[in-house]
Amino acid sequence: MSGDSPQRTKMFEERCHLDGMPARCGRSQVIFAGDEQEREMMSKLWPYIGKLSISRLAGLGFVFIGLVGILDYLSGSELSFSIFYMAPIAFLAWFVGRRIGILGSVVAAILWLLVDLRVHPLYSHPLIPYWNALVRFGFFLIVTYALSALKAARVRQEELTQFIVHDLRAPLANVITGLQILQEISSNTMDEAQKTLVDMGILASDRMLTLINSLLDLARLENGRMPLNPKQSDVKNVVESAIKQVSAWAARSHITLVSELAPHVETVYMDPDLTLRVLINLISNAIKFSQPNSAITVRVVPAEADSLLAFSVADQGRGIPKEWADKVFDKFVQVEARRAGSTVGSGLGLTFCRLAIEAQGGRISLESEVDKGTIITFTLPIVPT
Repeated sequence: MSGDSPQRTKMFEERCHLDGMPARCGRSQVIFAGDEQEREMMSKLWPYIGKLSISRLAGLGFVFIGLVGILDYLSGSELSFSIFYMAPIAFLAWFVGRRIGILGSVVAAILWLLVDLRVHPLYSHPLIPYWNALVRFGFFLIVTYALSALKAARVRQEELTQFIVHDLRAPLANVITGLQILQEISSNTMDEAQKTLVDMGILASDRMLTLINSLLDLARLENGRMPLNPKQSDVKNVVESAIKQVSAWAARSHITLVSELAPHVETVYMDPDLTLRVLINLISNAIKFSQPNSAITVRVVPAEADSLLAFSVADQGRGIPKEWADKVFDKFVQVEARRAGSTVGSGLGLTFCRLAIEAQGGRISLESEVDKGTIITFTLPIVPT
């Protein structure tokens, strides 16, 4: 199967479209947060900071320095504002760059010196305030160089991850396409064992492709730059498509998939492709942690005076310990859970689900009880808000 036949190209483009990516699979950034506190802070600040130009970010940093200087002057000699000079310097070094960070350090050191000379009592020697200003400037420079170096190292790591993840995606999609073609042309010549092996290969490759797509999209969702296509979409079609794509895995695991749609539930305002990926992630996660001969129920009902539609995926699996229930939507929480001897979910899938639902103006939550199962529910507006 060397070369790309028109059929393979068409199947590859359809797969890219389904995964919410352009058919040519352009590159996108991947940002890994150092810890959960940083992730929470960035998720709140980045939608605003990311829209500002470098010049505006620099201006904001210098305004911040000026405000700190004014407060330092007005507070007199009794209150210390030394630590607050560090915040705008760190902001400039991280978001704008080393050169502007150095300039901010100079401005902060001079401003601090002027306040020191104006407010503080006389020193035993006239050169002491200048020496103090030099020491402060040196400390500001250390922080600036450290943060800018850390940012540069992080960018290099992100670029390396970007290339690795992106370069994995294209050959993997070709592998899936090849297996699907083999499945079609050899359906009458393969025995059941061979068909099962091909199905397993397609299923495993699909799961790997889903993980790669999640990696590529996480950064865009975190930064508020994920292109969305919200519209009034048929709920039944999205639910049935999600169940169909994981039905082979469920059947092989002896798990029954059930859909329950409330009467008169027809459309909801959503990005159908993105919501489909969320449902596939949630159902796949439920299958992974369910016992054989159990059932998984996908339920859709109106919520909050019929202004929202609630999608839920309920399993009868092992459940999630209470101490981890509030963390399952955090990035790479599985790593931390494994260190503690627990397994609570995938490392990125649930994080992707949370970000994808929040990007559409919805909310996602979890209810779980050990040895009784888990219910994950997300809501979306029925009409545009």
